[in-house]
Amino acid sequence: MTVHRSLCPDCGRTYYEWGAAKMIEAARTIAGECRADAFIKKLEASRARRDAERLADILVRFERYAITGSLAIPRELNELRDGIKEIKAGDVRLPFFDVPKSSIGAIRLTSGFIKKSWRTPRGYIDEAIWVRREDLAS
Repeated sequence: MTVHRSLCPDCGRTYYEWGAAKMIEAARTIAGECRADAFIKKLEASRARRDAERLADILVRFERYAITGSLAIPRELNELRDGIKEIKAGDVRLPFFDVPKSSIGAIRLTSGFIKKSWRTPRGYIDEAIWVRREDLAS
């Protein structure tokens, strides 16, 4: 299974969905690294059936969030800390932030990971805050 990717005409970042309510993009560090896209590409490259199921769950969430601007809380969307939220798709977590002053309701994914504990590990939240700072500075 492959994920549809396009480049945003305004900022040049990779985006996965663009709906009536939201645009879902991959955040970029100053060095040009897109950690969320690297995570999604890793799932795409995997031959494991479980990773294909994870990818399908992610795509369903992306489409619904882009079209409606909402997901079921707390089952599919969670507020973490300091403006960082996460999209939840089974055991996959995709931290993100809202892009300030975005006229199209853009959000940027900072990374992705497979959740193995009850709470989102602090390191992933700290990483998301760091990627947001890097992304908005570039």
